Amino acid sequence: MITGALAQCNRPRSLLFPPLDDFPHAMLSDYQDLVDDLVRDDSARLTDDDRNTAIDLAVKRYSKDRPKTQVEDLTPTSTTELPLPSAWETDFSVLASLEYPIGENPLSYLSPDRYGPYDDGTAISIKLQEEVDAAQDVRASFSIAHTLSAAVDTIPTGDREPVACWAAAILCEQLAAFYAGGTDATIQADSVRQQSKAQEYAARAKSLRARYTNELGVNEKRNVAAGAVTELRKESSAGQTRLTHPMRRTWN
Repeated sequence: MITGALAQCNRPRSLLFPPLDDFPHAMLSDYQDLVDDLVRDDSARLTDDDRNTAIDLAVKRYSKDRPKTQVEDLTPTSTTELPLPSAWETDFSVLASLEYPIGENPLSYLSPDRYGPYDDGTAISIKLQEEVDAAQDVRASFSIAHTLSAAVDTIPTGDREPVACWAAAILCEQLAAFYAGGTDATIQADSVRQQSKAQEYAARAKSLRARYTNELGVNEKRNVAAGAVTELRKESSAGQTRLTHPMRRTWN
């Protein structure tokens, strides 16, 4: 079960946790502890799987808001065609730029309206409307999702706390739904206490989401799913390709 130290999520960061810069190599376990502290599930209604799923959803959300930039040199397959980068993530990656020739001063880029996706029926490549030297690489910059595991964390240090806040908000919404979903309690005081907890967790979820959007400067009205709010078991009182869309090419 998830347990954690009591911590007020609306306190200034310096009073809530030690500066995250003190933990330059934070990995998954550090996020787990941080989320536990933010949620404060004193009744241990949530499982470790609930928490880890929420963290995974938070990393996915963060990746959409602030994707990781990847750079890869591509060897042309012809004077007018490039392969997709090997690190390209289908349904996520967005092509930002193509540098050619590489290393010019000032830097030289192919015009964004002069290249786009090409699907030959078996694979997608990048079709160019101007020729390049097939013997010279083209440097592609594109987005990929962030990684968070026991061994790897690509999220910048300064953004770890907002990511943990988003995960905690998902869990607080689950708890709010749990306590608001009715109870078998026959004592009026128990019912009042349940509703109070539902309101408390709903307010905390709202505060944590606001903290994420404010710290990252994200538009909270953007149409991105917050993540699944799963149903917690209640006991009785007795017991189109991503390459095509982002580039928005319209060729005549």
